Amino acid sequence: MAMEETKDLKHNHGIDLFRGLAILSVILLHINTRIPFSDTYLGGLIPTPVYKIIFWSGYYGVCTFFVISGFLITNSSLGRWKKISNVSLQGFYAMRFARIMPLLVGLLFILSLLHLLGVSGFVINPNQTSLGRSIVAALTFHINWLEIKVGYLPASWDILWSLSIEEVFYFFFPILCFLCRKEWQFIALISVFLIISPFARTIWYSGNELGDRNHFAFLDAISLGCISAIVSRRIKIKDVHLIIIALTGWLLFSVIMFLRKWVYSVGLTNIGLNVTFLSIGIALILIWMQKRYDSGQQTLSKFTGAIRFFGRNSYEIYLTHMFVVYIFVRIYLSLKLSGEWAWALYALIIIFSGALGSIVALYFSNPSNIKLRGKLKMFNSKKTG
Repeated sequence: MAMEETKDLKHNHGIDLFRGLAILSVILLHINTRIPFSDTYLGGLIPTPVYKIIFWSGYYGVCTFFVISGFLITNSSLGRWKKISNVSLQGFYAMRFARIMPLLVGLLFILSLLHLLGVSGFVINPNQTSLGRSIVAALTFHINWLEIKVGYLPASWDILWSLSIEEVFYFFFPILCFLCRKEWQFIALISVFLIISPFARTIWYSGNELGDRNHFAFLDAISLGCISAIVSRRIKIKDVHLIIIALTGWLLFSVIMFLRKWVYSVGLTNIGLNVTFLSIGIALILIWMQKRYDSGQQTLSKFTGAIRFFGRNSYEIYLTHMFVVYIFVRIYLSLKLSGEWAWALYALIIIFSGALGSIVALYFSNPSNIKLRGKLKMFNSKKTG
């Protein structure tokens, strides 16, 4: 029991909760686009603004992942190498490879097999692109650009667009750390994306439905996560100021998430600042959460445990949940069930998505990560390459 408690303290419960809500919003979006919950009696009773918050927040869920990812990577790097200037190129790349590649390669193997077997829903349209081209794009993290050029790929391929954006940023992350040397220089450099990214989301490829998936479009979110990690580690904040930070963060987050019609009407969405303000809010909340975590204030209710479970396995659930969505939707449609059974479909997909992600994490991605890090530990030096 003591070992479980010690292990549990390694997790920031607040961040796990945030990630859990984000991955649930993505799953709900992907179910709702196939079997709209609005077709049910209960769905019809839900006010439209509330319905959009529950079932159409996947986009903001991904934005949340970007901010949290930047925070966690930067926080982990500072914990390991102490200073930005000490971040090891070899060590950083070795850790990212060990964490990302085993599951990604496994996923691509399964998707390729399903494509070659001609399984409906997993076959890449040859008029768009080839299997080989898709594999290369996924492994070199530019599948987002491929989709901008050729259109949507099958859903289990399509979700890799966000991973492409993240991993290209993290390819340059240790290089920027080495070049900047000082943390304020690093912050100043990546703050430029607060100007570039809203422009990239709204102007670049503005005539293309997938244009806002370009690599620059969400770097403000990742950068704000990085900055919030540095602030939480380096700046001592008085309790009263920490409360102000938390209230400001939650206010920004709530306005963008819950007042979407107003946000759109004042023009923030059209100029891409909705995502920037949301990311600023999340970054402020993360500073507050980390400070509470550092002071030992893990006070979340046990009732949030299920959501935090999703958060701890969010990478695995994100990459595998479309298999569950596809299978259960096919079964649901083949049985020709009444629309009122949609609630059961949603519940089963959520439960099985969490279970599949957990199994993959427990028996494949986490052991692979540990094993690869052990083999690559020679690269984890304290100085840059």
